[in-house]
Amino acid sequence: MDAPVAAEAESPRIQSLARADAILSAVMSNGNPISLSALAKTLGLNKTTVFNLAESLVVMGYLARTASPKGYKLGLRCLELGRYVTKNLPILEVSRTSLRELCRTTNETVNLAVPYLQAAILVEALQSQQCVRATAYAGARSNYHSSACGKAILAYFPEERRNWIYKRVGLKRMTAFTITDRTVLERQLADVRENGFATEEQENELGASCVAVPILGPFNEVVASISITGVTHRMKRERIVDILAELQAHSDRISQKLR
Repeated sequence: MDAPVAAEAESPRIQSLARADAILSAVMSNGNPISLSALAKTLGLNKTTVFNLAESLVVMGYLARTASPKGYKLGLRCLELGRYVTKNLPILEVSRTSLRELCRTTNETVNLAVPYLQAAILVEALQSQQCVRATAYAGARSNYHSSACGKAILAYFPEERRNWIYKRVGLKRMTAFTITDRTVLERQLADVRENGFATEEQENELGASCVAVPILGPFNEVVASISITGVTHRMKRERIVDILAELQAHSDRISQKLR
């Protein structure tokens, strides 16, 4: 597991590619079309540099221009590549039946997350049909330290990789309930390893609580996590116990398929 840490710590060799990635990330984070001026301010670059890079991304389909408001949004090339990636993820293929079954039986939002650079990333999210529900979408990043699905992965990383994440990413406070003390978090991750599941109550988003379990690969390495997220008033301790039994059964089934 040393290689991923070394790979993630490297900086891109070509500056323009790093800037193009920063532009795409800024547009994605904004959630709405973003103006050239706002992009330049966010990235700390001059408008001419951002304009030239953004227009190149438009030509290649990674960005699309918007008229009202005038600016940029993600283009269809991103969707095309994203669809191709998810189509060729073995973990997603062997998990689909379990994800649908969990969504049906719990009537809560079900997420499948995998390790990705400085945070976990959701590769599938099935929404609850309840009127009031937790929301998520495939492609969203999930903090390792503040989300249950992130903790279920982080707990099984080697100590060296966890330390790299603490140093490189930090423990950002998402809500008043977020654990931002490294020692406290490490104690909680030890409990995750001992008990085989992670929980969080309003640590990542106010009003939402989550329980997650890891999915282990052929060599007992963590390859993903699967979680159930609901509004806090429904995620009482007794219900979490019931949900956890289902989660662990499906996690074991998926792990067996991977092996």
